[in-house]
Amino acid sequence: MKIINQLLTGDYTVIEVSEKLNFGKYAIREGSKYNTEIVYDLPNHIAIKALGDFVGKTVTFSDQ
Repeated sequence: MKIINQLLTGDYTVIEVSEKLNFGKYAIREGSKYNTEIVYDLPNHIAIKALGDFVGKTVTFSDQ
């Protein structure tokens, strides 16, 4: 799934994905695994403990 937007917030990046789904404990992008944090009141958004430019990249989610 594609990352279509992002917001930088301290040590986290809030990413918006192209489809609604259940997020896992981890976001996986290009072989790197990032811890996730729930973002309330923003549909299709999740925060990841990472900084960088993620727009246009592909991401998957996992609980393992």
